[in-house]
Amino acid sequence: MRASTRPTIVIQTFRNHNIPPWIQRCLDSVRGWAQLRDYDYVLHGDEFYELCGPEYLSRGKKGPQAITDLARLIATRQRLDEGYSRVIWMDADMFVFNPGKLTFDFPDEQITTGYALGREVWLWREPKGQFYTSGPMCHNAAMLFTQRAADLDMLVSLIRHIDANRNIFSSLQVGVQLLRGLQYSLMFPTLSHVALFSPDLIHAIAKRDRKILQFYCDAYRYPAFAANLSLSRQSPAAETTLHRAMDQLESDGGEILNEHATETGVQLVPCDYDRAVEIGVRRLNDVWRAGLRKLRSRLGTNGSE
Repeated sequence: MRASTRPTIVIQTFRNHNIPPWIQRCLDSVRGWAQLRDYDYVLHGDEFYELCGPEYLSRGKKGPQAITDLARLIATRQRLDEGYSRVIWMDADMFVFNPGKLTFDFPDEQITTGYALGREVWLWREPKGQFYTSGPMCHNAAMLFTQRAADLDMLVSLIRHIDANRNIFSSLQVGVQLLRGLQYSLMFPTLSHVALFSPDLIHAIAKRDRKILQFYCDAYRYPAFAANLSLSRQSPAAETTLHRAMDQLESDGGEILNEHATETGVQLVPCDYDRAVEIGVRRLNDVWRAGLRKLRSRLGTNGSE
């Protein structure tokens, strides 16, 4: 492990052209937060992909996400080798709405694995109007790596191995689903205060629907001060809703959501696989019961479940 001579750097990337206004607003929020914290900051453009090397870029039909999944880890390794004590990665659609409370300054002894990822609870609405959540689980839209990140090189090698020996048909194979599959064994924690918001949750924030926000927070539990806004799930027609939700989050520092949190403070949340499975099974049972009710309604039957 190289001795650290520089503090912290924040890395982002996005294309050099046709940047949607809401994405620019997200990028500006991260850059402003980095300046507030006196962190170094770099925004890469299209050249970021070149970090993966020609073999990875030419093999198969990879989309931007699958390329970025590897490039972000390689860039992290390069910055650590340059002497940075910590490297923070944030996706371009990460929005910092409470910069004063967003901190990654955990003592090294608390980050036992040397790294941590963001925390996600996904909220969605069924066509009939019923809401469900899945998670909590990790996401890689925000990642913190330190000089003690023992698994970083392994993750880079694993993605290259998968690419060389399997047919990559989805970015999830080398991205967030890979990390979720590994979390139980690698035991890395999640960052309680860096969330990921689904389009349905963003809509609820824009509408100030406190009933839905309460439902979400019962599953997420912690206050959040930054969140990924799900670029890959957004439609152009949603931009007005996005800006309205961003305005709301920025105006009160996320209090419209955090007032429903059941936990306090900024924490590194240990991997709790048994809890995640329990919650997942409970949500699947909810979906199953809803489907059964729907079927009985169509058949005109009644009865116990």
